[in-house]
Amino acid sequence: MSKVASMRRALMRTNTRLLLSAVMLFQCSCMAVVAFRTGHVSAQCLMLSAALPLSTMLVTNLLGKLWPVDRAILILTLLLDSVGIITLSAIARSEVTPRTQAIYSAAGIVAMFAGVGFMRLFRHWKKLALPLALLCLAALASPWVMGAEKNGARNWVTIVPGVLTMQPSEFMKPVLILVLAAGFSNRPRFLRCLPTLAFAAACCAVLLSERDLGALLLYFLTTVSMFYAATSNAFLTLAGLGMGAGAAVIAYRSFEYVRDRIAIWQNPWVDPENTGYQLIQSLIAIGSGGLFGMGLGLGSPRNIPLYHSDFIFASLTEEFGLIFATCLLAVYVIVILRGLVAAMNARTSFHSLTAFGLSVLLGLQTMLIVGGNTKLLPLTGVTLPLISYGGSSLVSTFFSMGMLLGITGMNARDETRDIDQLALREEVAL
Repeated sequence: MSKVASMRRALMRTNTRLLLSAVMLFQCSCMAVVAFRTGHVSAQCLMLSAALPLSTMLVTNLLGKLWPVDRAILILTLLLDSVGIITLSAIARSEVTPRTQAIYSAAGIVAMFAGVGFMRLFRHWKKLALPLALLCLAALASPWVMGAEKNGARNWVTIVPGVLTMQPSEFMKPVLILVLAAGFSNRPRFLRCLPTLAFAAACCAVLLSERDLGALLLYFLTTVSMFYAATSNAFLTLAGLGMGAGAAVIAYRSFEYVRDRIAIWQNPWVDPENTGYQLIQSLIAIGSGGLFGMGLGLGSPRNIPLYHSDFIFASLTEEFGLIFATCLLAVYVIVILRGLVAAMNARTSFHSLTAFGLSVLLGLQTMLIVGGNTKLLPLTGVTLPLISYGGSSLVSTFFSMGMLLGITGMNARDETRDIDQLALREEVAL
């Protein structure tokens, strides 16, 4: 049995080595194309063509030596991050944007290591639930005290005026999942879930007051999904979805900005030069890219407002093409599925729910932004995980992926321990 396990682990290492080599080749070649796409050579892009693959190899090997984690999830996470840097290097108006994104990525990688260590080293989750819940509510409400309105939502906090801002709803996503997992673990009865559900409802109420519709939708759907995973109570889950639908109807009738979002989604061509402009330009960009794309730096995604953040999917589809965009979505699906496998293999209900919540959140966020860019869903203002420009989203997502990687490492440790014990029993029996 131990020989079979060793062969299996060796095969997995071989597969991830091939994946790592392919990702590094993609990073180097794409950045080289961007560096030489104009008459003069971009020194920054040339440096990134070496820095991206080297950092990917270094992070993969270093984290793999520190803790046994799912290397496929790790490599694909770094791939998605590099797609964002490559796309921004090709489409940004100045080199400051991709340079800043690279700095955010470095901070995110540090956060990912912290997330792995946090999940592996901390054990007293029940005691941590209440402080985390209070921290989450305080952080979400902070824009009312020291925040500013941006793109119609009051969800940003100014740290250094004119230099550094932060979006608390992004940083509190992993905190929300930890609190929900602690409250829903060990298959509790509905009455014992009420305090946790009340906490989630309070978070949603704060986000609604700040007009942060994207985060509100993510928080609500993540809560409902984790509640069903913990209790398997279909009736109460459907009741929760019904209450959410009712609240959405009330919000539609009560708030003009909600009605405007729905009207733009239904028919952006009613006002093509004002409210519907960005969605129309997004659809034009996606159509212009065709199957194989216009080429790096050859498209015109800057016609789209927020081309580097909310509409990054349309921008990269125009540059790389529909086939690449489809493969990119497949990468997200693979990461999500491997996260769900980690949830099923976890030995405690808390870690299982945490891995499940992180995977569901990643899937929901990807679905919302892709659906918004393609007019399948109303615009919500969420970012494409690991790709859109912005420090809050990037660092938060890296920390979440670190938490997920930490759980995969714990699963691998437990599986290895079980295999060793089984092999020892077989030797004793012989």
